[in-house]
Amino acid sequence: MDIEQIRGLVISFFAVDSIWSIVLRGGVWFAIALVIIISTDVANPSASGSLKRNLGFFLLFIVLSGGLIYLLFGFTAVPTASAAGTEGL
Repeated sequence: MDIEQIRGLVISFFAVDSIWSIVLRGGVWFAIALVIIISTDVANPSASGSLKRNLGFFLLFIVLSGGLIYLLFGFTAVPTASAAGTEGL
């Protein structure tokens, strides 16, 4: 592999209209969600404590999951010059 092929591969991972961009964002989403699930796991839920703590974890889960869903699905494809040129036909 030469430098141009590696550059093309890296660009395909970060281009918004690429399937690899979705795969990369999905992998990041899965890794962050896994860390959140492992860190908030309680071995004995009945002895976990107060309602305030449980509501705090619920709010943390809602905010972080909303951000992760935006990270995965929040981008839209930008029309390229070739696609914009064919619209006028």
